[in-house]
Amino acid sequence: MWRLGRLGVLLGVLLAGGSVSAQSKDTAVPEAPETPGGVKTPESPEEPEPEPGDARPFGESPGSEPAVVDPSLTGMVMKVGPASEDDLKRGYVSFRARLKVDLNYDFLPILNEEDFVPASIPVGADPRGTNLNFNAKQTRIFFEGGKLTLLGPLIGHISADFYGEGSSGGDFRVYEAYALVGPLLAGRKWTTFMDLEAVPDTLDFQGPGSMLATRREVLRYGNTFGPLLVQVALERPLPDLTLSNADTQEARTPLPDVTGAVEWNFGEGRHVRAAGVARWLTYYDAGGVHGTALGWGGMLSGLWTWGDTGWRASTQVHYGSGLGAYTSDVAGLGLDAVVVAPGRLEAVPTFGVFASIEPHWNEHLTSSFVYGYLEMFPLEAQPGGTLKRTHYLSGNLLVTPVRSVTFGAELLFGRRENKDGAADNAVRLIFSTRFFY
Repeated sequence: MWRLGRLGVLLGVLLAGGSVSAQSKDTAVPEAPETPGGVKTPESPEEPEPEPGDARPFGESPGSEPAVVDPSLTGMVMKVGPASEDDLKRGYVSFRARLKVDLNYDFLPILNEEDFVPASIPVGADPRGTNLNFNAKQTRIFFEGGKLTLLGPLIGHISADFYGEGSSGGDFRVYEAYALVGPLLAGRKWTTFMDLEAVPDTLDFQGPGSMLATRREVLRYGNTFGPLLVQVALERPLPDLTLSNADTQEARTPLPDVTGAVEWNFGEGRHVRAAGVARWLTYYDAGGVHGTALGWGGMLSGLWTWGDTGWRASTQVHYGSGLGAYTSDVAGLGLDAVVVAPGRLEAVPTFGVFASIEPHWNEHLTSSFVYGYLEMFPLEAQPGGTLKRTHYLSGNLLVTPVRSVTFGAELLFGRRENKDGAADNAVRLIFSTRFFY
């Protein structure tokens, strides 16, 4: 048994990149998952300072060594707040929920009544008039659990919302489902090819249309080396192609998407991140004809937090080819690549940027102001009505009278321009309530 324990500790050291205390952001005990579109759960209630002899939160013990598994401590405990060493020894589970109700009022027409997607603005269509929509689809529940293993803390996370497809328009949907141990993560998670922390806090679920944002099944290794975070991952390929004959042609996925990122941290809420992706886009025809195109992209982002109340500024810029499925505004439009001739598949180039500033006026009053710009480079074979560019502009005011309740209003402007030069605008006003449990 002693040898088995020593072997486990040695293996843990190797997986952690030479230091047991080296932890990636993914391997930290999760407290407040964030969501592109700005829906964030509040931080766990503040814990009092531990008295001498009390168990400290995991990772704050001298040397940050993982606790030895104690077989006398059995069973699971319900937990509120950060997990301590004793919680991890026993095993713990936690449950959280966020209830969110939106009232959307469209002054100018947009096809998507719930998410503000400039790519869905109808160009040249007959006016549809103003429109009102209520929805609570962003309501989300979170389940988490953790325990100690010989490889370090094992953390599991499952969350779900009501954005699933169905006749009700609000069916239950798995949002995230993953497990992590040491520097290894497996499950459904936000792609490595984005910067989750830099996402601005908008009431609109979609967020800026130029933002890289997608959830998919991933196998990821991530570790920190001093202030540097390094991540590499294999991710589920979800090609989004425009086929010339949907009856005889279909997309194929011979290889996973390969993503990687490096992030340099300057302190809490301050970092610069660079990420890249390589994709193999393939289609097959019933007659045996097939074509392949390489998708690739690079992303640079940054987040800076300052001031006593925590003002934030963030930005992201990306460029590449075949990135439609990773881009918030155009996922599902077939803009990864296009079949331009039998056996010839061409990836569509794209460029995107967004910038935001989030003033925290005081303890109870915050705002966010965001601008996003997306530029597509349509291929010669694509028709004139193909999306060329979008603009996204939003501003909000959020009031948090108590820690778990937020009320807010947000005004949004969007513009879509097509390859042939035709364009149209949309304007939406959102009133929203968020309750956290």
